[in-house]
Amino acid sequence: MKTKHKLRLIKGEFMPADAGKVLSGLFSYKINYHQKELFSNQERFSNDLLNSKKRIVQLKTTAEELTKIIDATTASGQKLQISCVVEITVMDGE
Repeated sequence: MKTKHKLRLIKGEFMPADAGKVLSGLFSYKINYHQKELFSNQERFSNDLLNSKKRIVQLKTTAEELTKIIDATTASGQKLQISCVVEITVMDGE
Protein backbone atom coordinates (compact mmCIF):
# COMPACT_ATOMS: atom_id res chain seq x y z
CA MET A 1 0.00 0.00 0.00
CA LYS A 2 1.31 3.43 -0.96
CA THR A 3 0.71 6.50 1.15
CA LYS A 4 1.02 9.94 -0.43
CA HIS A 5 1.79 13.22 1.28
CA LYS A 6 1.94 16.74 -0.15
CA LEU A 7 3.91 19.40 1.70
CA ARG A 8 3.88 23.03 0.64
CA LEU A 9 7.43 24.37 0.48
CA ILE A 10 6.91 27.77 -1.16
CA LYS A 11 3.81 29.82 -1.89
CA GLY A 12 3.62 33.51 -2.55
CA GLU A 13 4.53 36.52 -4.65
CA PHE A 14 8.15 37.58 -4.71
CA MET A 15 10.21 40.36 -6.14
CA PRO A 16 12.71 38.85 -8.61
CA ALA A 17 15.73 39.36 -6.32
CA ASP A 18 14.01 37.58 -3.42
CA ALA A 19 12.78 34.77 -5.66
CA GLY A 20 16.30 34.38 -6.99
CA LYS A 21 17.74 34.07 -3.49
CA VAL A 22 15.22 31.45 -2.40
CA LEU A 23 15.30 29.33 -5.56
CA SER A 24 19.03 29.66 -6.17
CA GLY A 25 19.60 28.46 -2.62
CA LEU A 26 17.53 25.34 -3.28
CA PHE A 27 19.36 24.57 -6.52
CA SER A 28 22.75 25.19 -4.94
CA TYR A 29 21.92 22.84 -2.08
CA LYS A 30 20.85 20.05 -4.46
CA ILE A 31 23.94 20.49 -6.67
CA ASN A 32 26.18 20.44 -3.60
CA TYR A 33 24.42 17.31 -2.31
CA HIS A 34 25.06 15.42 -5.56
CA GLN A 35 28.67 16.62 -5.74
CA LYS A 36 29.33 15.37 -2.20
CA GLU A 37 27.59 12.07 -2.93
CA LEU A 38 29.65 11.64 -6.08
CA PHE A 39 32.91 12.41 -4.29
CA SER A 40 32.09 10.19 -1.32
CA ASN A 41 31.25 7.18 -3.45
CA GLN A 42 34.29 7.65 -5.68
CA GLU A 43 36.54 7.77 -2.61
CA ARG A 44 34.96 4.84 -0.77
CA PHE A 45 34.08 2.51 -3.61
CA SER A 46 35.90 3.90 -6.66
CA ASN A 47 32.43 4.17 -8.19
CA ASP A 48 31.43 6.49 -10.97
CA LEU A 49 27.92 7.61 -10.12
CA LEU A 50 26.39 8.34 -13.49
CA ASN A 51 23.06 9.34 -11.91
CA SER A 52 24.64 12.06 -9.76
CA LYS A 53 26.64 13.39 -12.71
CA LYS A 54 23.53 13.60 -14.88
CA ARG A 55 21.53 15.23 -12.08
CA ILE A 56 24.23 17.86 -11.51
CA VAL A 57 24.12 18.78 -15.22
CA GLN A 58 20.30 18.95 -15.15
CA LEU A 59 20.27 21.12 -12.03
CA LYS A 60 22.90 23.50 -13.41
CA THR A 61 20.93 23.85 -16.67
CA THR A 62 17.74 24.59 -14.75
CA ALA A 63 19.57 27.08 -12.51
CA GLU A 64 20.78 28.91 -15.63
CA GLU A 65 17.19 29.03 -16.89
CA LEU A 66 16.13 30.43 -13.51
CA THR A 67 18.77 33.16 -13.80
CA LYS A 68 17.39 34.18 -17.20
CA ILE A 69 13.85 34.39 -15.79
CA ILE A 70 15.02 36.44 -12.79
CA ASP A 71 17.01 38.80 -15.02
CA ALA A 72 14.09 39.30 -17.41
CA THR A 73 11.58 39.99 -14.66
CA THR A 74 13.98 42.30 -12.83
CA ALA A 75 14.39 44.37 -15.99
CA SER A 76 10.63 44.59 -16.51
CA GLY A 77 9.77 45.29 -12.87
CA GLN A 78 7.45 42.30 -12.62
CA LYS A 79 6.82 40.10 -9.58
CA LEU A 80 6.93 36.33 -9.57
CA GLN A 81 4.32 34.05 -8.11
CA ILE A 82 5.91 30.83 -6.90
CA SER A 83 4.24 27.65 -5.75
CA CYS A 84 6.28 24.59 -4.84
CA VAL A 85 4.80 21.42 -3.42
CA VAL A 86 6.88 18.44 -2.36
CA GLU A 87 5.12 15.15 -3.04
CA ILE A 88 6.18 12.17 -0.97
CA THR A 89 5.03 8.61 -1.60
CA VAL A 90 5.67 6.06 1.12
CA MET A 91 6.28 2.74 -0.61
CA ASP A 92 5.99 -0.78 0.72
CA GLY A 93 9.38 -2.36 1.47
CA GLU A 94 10.63 -4.86 -1.07
